[in-house]
Amino acid sequence: MRKRLVLLITSVILGAAAIAGALLCENGIESKRQRPTLGKTDEEIAALPYFDILAASGENRNLPCDVASYSLGDGTIHIVLPENVPENHVVVYIRDDKGSYLARRVYDLSKKVSIGSWEIVLDRHFLPILYFETDSARDFREMNESETKDIVCDGDLYMCVGGKGNKLLSTHSKASLQGRGNTSWDWASEKKSYTLKLEKAENLLGMGKNKNWNLIGNAFDVSLLKNISFNTIATKAGIPYQAQMSNVVLYVDGQYRGVYTLTTKIKAGKNNIPLKTGDYLYKMDPPVRDQEVRYNPESWYESSGFHPSADLVFPEEADAEEIDEASQRLQYFIDTIEGHGDEDIASVCDLESIARYYWIQEASMNFDSWERSVYIYYLAKDGRMHAGPVWDMDLTLGYQFDKHGVDFGSPEGWKVRNYGWYEMLFKNEEFASIATDVYFNGGVREALFSGLDEFSEEKEAMGDDAYMNFLLFGYADIGVTTDYGSTYDEYCDNMIAFYRARLEWIDEQMGLLISSVNSSE
Repeated sequence: MRKRLVLLITSVILGAAAIAGALLCENGIESKRQRPTLGKTDEEIAALPYFDILAASGENRNLPCDVASYSLGDGTIHIVLPENVPENHVVVYIRDDKGSYLARRVYDLSKKVSIGSWEIVLDRHFLPILYFETDSARDFREMNESETKDIVCDGDLYMCVGGKGNKLLSTHSKASLQGRGNTSWDWASEKKSYTLKLEKAENLLGMGKNKNWNLIGNAFDVSLLKNISFNTIATKAGIPYQAQMSNVVLYVDGQYRGVYTLTTKIKAGKNNIPLKTGDYLYKMDPPVRDQEVRYNPESWYESSGFHPSADLVFPEEADAEEIDEASQRLQYFIDTIEGHGDEDIASVCDLESIARYYWIQEASMNFDSWERSVYIYYLAKDGRMHAGPVWDMDLTLGYQFDKHGVDFGSPEGWKVRNYGWYEMLFKNEEFASIATDVYFNGGVREALFSGLDEFSEEKEAMGDDAYMNFLLFGYADIGVTTDYGSTYDEYCDNMIAFYRARLEWIDEQMGLLISSVNSSE
């Protein structure tokens, strides 16, 4: 059993929803009328068994929404605000356990401030902040409890760019949240992932203008590093059309929800995969829409009680003829890999793109690398199947359970090449040769090893936000990944060391392979 960080979390507070219609301006938010309070003294408040603090929107410059405090039971009450909220004039309301306003205070948090034995501390966010204010808190609760992910929660989205000196972005969008994910939705109780839909397309954080976005909770990745880092590694390894990603902090109705990865959708179109009529984009996964494309592998699909299928992502609204043709294209790709096609394998699939994709899966030890969250696309212009983009990498670099008899908890051993369609591909001498060539001569080896710095740089970029997420949500996952440590630094350092050991084992094996080939010539 994995170790758990024992936290005395006495209050992770649900903040009251901000009053709708806050007026944004470049220098801050227009003041609203003060909220009525019971006028309690500090002595009366300190005598209560419970109280919390709410930084008030409309009364704090550059704060678009109410923000609730949190405590770890260590005698400190934390308020976490953007850098551009002045620390010497922070307006707060003190509340009891029923949410009643006991008192209003204006604090200079550049100095020590206390209520009884409790010290109030101002912390700062490093990352961009998304504040989502729901139209109905009940809808948000019901959405999180829903198994079907059909419930949509409407509201207002505000964004504040982290970093000292940055101004509040003058962007406010009507938006909605909806549940997303399969295992991550069903098993992660604390940090759900969402689809974020804006009323109109916005260029969030320079990632391109889009209406539809993903908010990935990374509930299974304590480090918060795997998805975003492997996304960059894949790009460096020559895999095109990777999603744009940026880590952000999410608040919903004033409550801190942790660090999320904001991403663009994998789809066809401008700034995405340039697909045209006659092209097809598949996600190897049980479909989430009425565009299921089934395929029939001969021997390599693990029996799991359902027929292997793919979700046809493009065309988005395919007709029956397109779905039938897409199914035939996918089946012929499978048949050719298994050696049953009439054409040479290189004329049916882009072996180099599949080889580059393979190396990301192998180095990361992704146990789903041929049957779930795998994207491939067919291009009519060359009549071939291509692999990518890489997606859904949170359950990598250490998995506590065996699959196909493979130990995914050790950095040693081939985890991917002897299973699924890779087993079939590596029986083809041309593919095996290309996989070796792109590793040594195609920039793949360099890209994989660059990941060691990439992990460290992403960790540094998150700053204290990563530590805050770890304290409150670090072990909210389902316990399927390797436990690397009881502190955030220890966890990340040991995970990066695991990845280094993984790369060194692969590099040694590839060196032995080259030596064997050279000695036989």
